[in-house]
Amino acid sequence: MFAAGGMSRQGRTDEKMAKANAADSPLKTDKQTKSDKPVKTGKPGKAPAPAKPSVFARLGSYFKDVRAEMKRVVWPSRAEVRSMWVVVIVALLFFIAYIALTDTIVVYLLGLVGKIGG
Repeated sequence: MFAAGGMSRQGRTDEKMAKANAADSPLKTDKQTKSDKPVKTGKPGKAPAPAKPSVFARLGSYFKDVRAEMKRVVWPSRAEVRSMWVVVIVALLFFIAYIALTDTIVVYLLGLVGKIGG
């Protein structure tokens, strides 16, 4: 796996590997001082985030946006509302009848099964 002469697969000598590992190590050596500590700075090229607006400013902005959206809504005419109302009532009556019929049939079938077992 390793070539002769102390070379690893990546082509580094064992001494260079030891130096690299020591530099990456979080433990202090004799040569390190307090001034060698890395200084944390923000991400380079990024400005600090602007201050967050107050709750009341955000709430006011929300209601302003809601009002603007409501102005863009295309409301149906009275005739369209009436025709859609009729469609909803007819569909509702159909599903009421369907569920009632299905319920009656299931209850009847369960009654037959109950007579067989008991």
